[in-house]
Amino acid sequence: MSVLMLEETAIDSNPCRIIQKYLQTRVGDLRFEQWFAAPTHWQFTDSTLTIRAVNAFSAKWIRDKFMDELRGAAEEALGFPVTILLETAESSPVRPPPAQAASPAVTAPAPVNSSLNDAYTLDEFVVGPTNQLAYKCACTVAEEPRRHYSPLFIHGDCGLGKTHLLQGICRRFQALHPRKKWLYITGEQFTNDYLESIRLHRTEAFRRRMRQVDLLVVDDVHFFMNKKHTQEEFLHTFNAMDAAGRQVVLSSDCAPRSISALTDALSTRFSSGMVARVDSPDLPTRLDILRRLAARRDWQTDDATLMRLAQQPVASVRELQGLLVQAVAVARLCRAQGTGNSGPDMQSALSGIRDHMNFSSPPGADRIIKTCADYFSITVELITGSSKHRIVSTSRSIAMYLVRLHSHMSYPDIARAFGRRNHSTVIGACNRIDEHIAQSHVVSWTASDGPRHQAIAEALHTITARLRRP
Repeated sequence: MSVLMLEETAIDSNPCRIIQKYLQTRVGDLRFEQWFAAPTHWQFTDSTLTIRAVNAFSAKWIRDKFMDELRGAAEEALGFPVTILLETAESSPVRPPPAQAASPAVTAPAPVNSSLNDAYTLDEFVVGPTNQLAYKCACTVAEEPRRHYSPLFIHGDCGLGKTHLLQGICRRFQALHPRKKWLYITGEQFTNDYLESIRLHRTEAFRRRMRQVDLLVVDDVHFFMNKKHTQEEFLHTFNAMDAAGRQVVLSSDCAPRSISALTDALSTRFSSGMVARVDSPDLPTRLDILRRLAARRDWQTDDATLMRLAQQPVASVRELQGLLVQAVAVARLCRAQGTGNSGPDMQSALSGIRDHMNFSSPPGADRIIKTCADYFSITVELITGSSKHRIVSTSRSIAMYLVRLHSHMSYPDIARAFGRRNHSTVIGACNRIDEHIAQSHVVSWTASDGPRHQAIAEALHTITARLRRP
């Protein structure tokens, strides 16, 4: 035991405070303040240390992450083993400690936000390779706001889980920091509320509401494009939050630099922290999502049925959920008819769902080429030209493969669409893509938001899903 600790022990005879000092040394000031300071309540009686956390989530976190440090600190501080009990304020109410002077932003309770979806929690988010970075950043921001990423900017196509992550941040932040204020708002709501505040001459009240929170979460900030005055107001809001050391989380359908008609000042602010992308889930992740959704709907089925659904060319998690809703409805109908989930009616229904996902009219070669060019951040001219650059050649082969797969064009017709004289080029390209799929080859390229890596099979799946959009 250090001289300093001996002196403190001699001065302070309260065992809880002695253990706290040793624990603070072990876990650090920030984690101690976050997890073990007020309103967490400590009590020591008959060799038993009782820690009453503010809620069940905090108690579970302490139990999972800090029990070894707690036991070690208690034994080192007191010189004998200590029994540690964890309780929650909900199950065992205690008298709160005396209130200390603090700013309203710290002591005020978190707002009740009825716009949050009950299912959108970080614990319910299905993590895979295409969203892992965004998920880890979301957890970090909720648990240790402002310490690592501010702002956190999450972007990706519609229906891939951005709103789920943002609302999950709010819920975990509220559970871990019950005395801090947070606000979840969409870009459209921010714009409408700002315009309404101008009309009613209440702009100062609007600004206080936006800026005097510890966590500001704004969904769909691409709504700000072409709205000059809203962008100016949000820039001032962002600067005020940043100057006050508060956390900002944003989401958009595209990367900050790709949001059209956005001022350079705002685009720079959006890019100044952590930018994380979410992509379409790969096949194993889609299967995990379907398992989770099926369990939530109390639908017991085999993985073979779920795999058939997971293999459909859907563009988003939202569409995947729609497929499952249809399948559950069919399964319940089959059950009512006594055929079960594996009967011919079920197989026919799954085939019908698959047919529904097919194209109502085959996409033309021009559209497929343009979609592939956009996806790989190159030009149509490069794909139809003679460049042998690796990503151009791969994009060209994928485009030929998709034209052959989804159109009624012959090999010679496809060759002419790509400016080729010999259709053997198309045959070779399709054979190469089949080999790449079988060998799980990965394609790498540089998109507008940075380097990308994706299995050829997943790239085909994602591009097909985009082609299905109106």
